[in-house]
Order: sequence, then structure tokens, then C-alpha cells
Amino acid sequence: MGFSLQEILSKTEQSRKEVEAQLDQTKPSFHPYDGSIYTGLNDADKAGIYETLRSVSLAELLWKLNLKEYFGPSTTLTTGTTAAAGAPYVIPDKIYADLHEDARGMDLTPLISNMKGDTPGATLKIDCEDRDGFLPHFGSSGGEGPTETLKIAQGTITPRTFSISPSITNDMIEDSQFDLMEAHLRIAAQAMGDWSTKMCLYPVMEDHRGSTTTYRVTGDYNTVGAGGARIYLSDFLEAEEANALDGHPSDVYVIPSAGGTSTMFMGEAAGSPIPPLDVWKLNFSGGQSLGSFLGMPMYRVINDGTTAGKWAVAAVQWYAGLYSTHWHALMMNKKDGIQTVRKRWLRIENYSDPIKDLKGAVISARQGHLVAHADAVCVISLA
Repeated sequence: MGFSLQEILSKTEQSRKEVEAQLDQTKPSFHPYDGSIYTGLNDADKAGIYETLRSVSLAELLWKLNLKEYFGPSTTLTTGTTAAAGAPYVIPDKIYADLHEDARGMDLTPLISNMKGDTPGATLKIDCEDRDGFLPHFGSSGGEGPTETLKIAQGTITPRTFSISPSITNDMIEDSQFDLMEAHLRIAAQAMGDWSTKMCLYPVMEDHRGSTTTYRVTGDYNTVGAGGARIYLSDFLEAEEANALDGHPSDVYVIPSAGGTSTMFMGEAAGSPIPPLDVWKLNFSGGQSLGSFLGMPMYRVINDGTTAGKWAVAAVQWYAGLYSTHWHALMMNKKDGIQTVRKRWLRIENYSDPIKDLKGAVISARQGHLVAHADAVCVISLA
């Protein structure tokens, strides 16, 4: 349940003072990771405030907070004579809440990869165990048995920064075009989420095309050739078996939105029975989550439908032109497959004034990826 704006101001009185003091002592910047109106609140209050901020538009929030300085000189606000002290510090949390929610629908990275904890430094070492030969032995209680040695391979993740600058201008700010500003921020967040997903998938696709093994630590990818424009039930089962036999049972499935080439299956051949409907539970309510298949969550990657854009990487310029004309789907073990380090996510650089600093704003993120066990991933290729 949400709160009224007056309740929000009352509950965040102390935290807004702390944010203001922080800005007075440091360089001009603000991010909820560093300081937030949610600091010190219980979970119920945090959830209620978040729900309220997400449910109102930017213009409505500024209006109700009586922040006259962000409206034209001819605007008359009637919500009160003066704004509450520190009221502008509610705005950044609203903007960041919108950014994260808008990116969520396009950002598959936390859903299809193993998110590793951030550590100091520019790189992160990943330990990957080799399970071959690590087996129990028959013996007697209390007796001695052979000692097994677990082999460890190590890889390195080097996060990269990527960013986008929505074209918010002084004219928009001076003319109080808050709806247009929100549109720019919304589309920018979606683009960042989409880019994150393609960065996450890039190690698999780059390694699989045979040009390098730089992005994997150990193992070889399993492959299944669907041999046509559709993936059939037998292809799924073959992919699952291949991963399971290597000790990595699949728990996530990723398909391309193939720009007109169907990747769903209707049967094993023309005229054959359609698989039972309870095999999958699909949800086409929007976004990249499609529900589940064989009990596994299923996600789709939005493609641009062009040959150069398989996996929609044409938009990621330094990935462009890498792939064949074939579409690919992936069946993976999330924990043992793609590993992700995300050091920064959707930070507005040089952000101090809640509205004016949106002009020329740069929204940045930093993350890196590596495949721990290539044999935890099966690539299903469509002709």
C-alpha cells in the first residue's frame, strides 16, 4: 500500500537531511547507492514509498511537492505556499526507481547468469572446479578411502563500462516538458537493459562461432542442430541430456525472437501430433519472459530481424557482423554457465540537481562476463 506525499515527507525527514549534508561535503553527485531517502526505514515503509513514487508521473510529483523552481514563471501552484525543506531529494529516488523498473523488462542478465558479488579492483578471478574423477568409493565405516583431488581452473572477468545519453535539452527543462523527459529516460533505460543482455550472451556466441576460447574457463559447448526453421521437442530433450551428462542439468532456456522465423515447435514433422499443452506454460504479457517450458523459465532475446543482427547484436557496434545467418537458442545451467560481475548499474553521472542536471545526463553501467563451464551450455542451431 502506498503513502500520500505528505506521509513520505514525514517519514523521510531525517534521511533527506542526511542526503543534503552529503551533497554539501562531496562533489556534486547523487545516487541511491550512496545515500537515499530509504535509509533507516523499515521494509514496509520502503515498499510503500517505492509504490507511491512509481505510481505518479514526474510532473505530478513536482507539482504536489510544490517545487516551483522547476516550473515556468507563469505557473501558479496551489498545493502550499512553500515546498517542504529537502523536498527535491524525493525526486532522484523516483527517477532511479523508474530507470530500474524500465530496464528490468529488457535486462535478462540476472535471470540467465550467475551474478557474482562485486570485489575491489578492475578484475575478478573465477574458480571453476573440474568434477571428472571426483567420485565416492565403497568401503567400511571408519575405514580409510582414496583421497580425491579437485582440480581447479581459474578465469578472469574484466568489467566494461557502457553508457547512454538521452537527449534531454535545456528547452525541455525550461518549458517543463516532464512527460517528454520521462520518455527519454524510459527508452534509455530499456536500451541499457537490452545492451546488458547482449553483453551477457556475447561470450557464448563468440566462443561458439569458433574464433576464440577467451571467454570460457573450461569445457566445450554442447551443440544440437535443429536442422530447420523450428526447434522440436526432441531437440530440447537432446540439449537437456547433453548438459545433464556433463554434470550440469539445465534450468534456463533462451530463444531468439527470430524476426519472422518461428522457433516454436508444433510436432516432430508435418502432420505429427502436437506436444501436450502442459509441456509449456507460456506468458505473452510482454517483456522478454515467456513463462516456462519443461519446468524451466524461458526467455526471449529481442532481435532486429536482419542477418547482421542475430542475437540483436547489430546495435552493439563492436559486436556487429560476427555471426552466420543461423539463429541460435541456448539451454543452460544458470549457476555453472555464464558468470556476471556487475560493478555499477544505471548511475546518472554528475547528478546533483534533481531536474536541471538531467540535461546532457549520461546513464552508465559497468559489468563483465565469462562462461565458467562451457559444457553447462548447449547451443541449439536453426538453419
